[in-house]
Amino acid sequence: MRVHVAVCGIGFGHASRSLPIIRRLLVRGHDVTVSSYGDGLSYLTASGLEVNAVAGVDYGRSPEGGVSVKWTVLRNVLLPLRVSRQVLQEMALIERWRPEVVLSDTRASAVIAARLLGVPVLTMLNQYRTAIGHRKHPRAVEVANALIDLVPRVWNLSERVLVADYPPPHTISSRNLSLRKSEARKVEFVGPVLGVERGEYPEREEAKRALGFRPDEPLVCVLTTGPSSERWAFREKVMEALGGIGDLQVLFSLGEPGSGAKRVRGRHLIVPWLEDEHLALSAADVVISRAGQTTVLKSIAFGCRMVLMPVPDHAEQVGNAFSAASKGLAVVVDQRELTPESLRSAVLKALELDGAPFGFYAELTRSLGGLGRVLELVESIGRRGGA
Repeated sequence: MRVHVAVCGIGFGHASRSLPIIRRLLVRGHDVTVSSYGDGLSYLTASGLEVNAVAGVDYGRSPEGGVSVKWTVLRNVLLPLRVSRQVLQEMALIERWRPEVVLSDTRASAVIAARLLGVPVLTMLNQYRTAIGHRKHPRAVEVANALIDLVPRVWNLSERVLVADYPPPHTISSRNLSLRKSEARKVEFVGPVLGVERGEYPEREEAKRALGFRPDEPLVCVLTTGPSSERWAFREKVMEALGGIGDLQVLFSLGEPGSGAKRVRGRHLIVPWLEDEHLALSAADVVISRAGQTTVLKSIAFGCRMVLMPVPDHAEQVGNAFSAASKGLAVVVDQRELTPESLRSAVLKALELDGAPFGFYAELTRSLGGLGRVLELVESIGRRGGA
């Protein structure tokens, strides 16, 4: 069977979620083509895949790394042309490879292209309808949200919409979905899409030892994720505040593959990139990160308490962060208010979070089997498409 996978290229999250699906499809003997752009293209290419580059789209950011309405508007003056170009590029790929099914990871252009060519399409996402919130530009936000409300109409063109999250009321990205009754009939909550299971990795103490840390002390893992400007702002802010946890073991990933050598600062190990992120999650008692949905769900699945620092004014990440906090899984810190003292306070609060919710979510992750369910649906709809 031939499958085309179109991956959103903003940050690493969509690409890291799609990668195990692509690899498993290849192992099962299917022919797979992939398209992406930006950070997603870099991530998938670095993972050894051959990826077709398409035109990129993105939102604007302030110099501090937060979401900027002004820069989003300026950056996307030609957005209709960019999207049209993406649609034409996807149509060319689909016509050339003739897949039986298309899987879109939050790529509206791929959905449109597949439907225009009569190819069945599945969409995987965690943002069905996300409203922008910004204090300084209420009128611009109102216009932007009106345009955003058009996007669910594209998702509705899919055969099925797969939400890579836990089903209600346990959903982490619930604030970013806002499903109407007419939309919910196509939606299935498949759970986190992970390439590995927690049981494949050693227990926490053994994992710490494997990474060179003391097994009898807490380990804090700092994960730098997201688009490059957001990674830079996050690294700078956390680095400035690291003195607040100078007495704790820290593994700090800069989120930059191949960017330099490891460094040791007291009890802190700073690495450019984690070759095995899942081993680090197995070892970590606390994860400090942005609040992208993929990173949050991975941390939950591996039983890591979290200190989340969402991108300022990023509605999706703010929603994820406070949703996780409301379920007893995380402590939220505002990037603009981060200090050594506030970082220490947040980490100590995270270490004291009750373990019961993590045990519940670990069992829910196992029972849902998100990766297996996505593969099942892709193969089922692909067989119908090729019939």
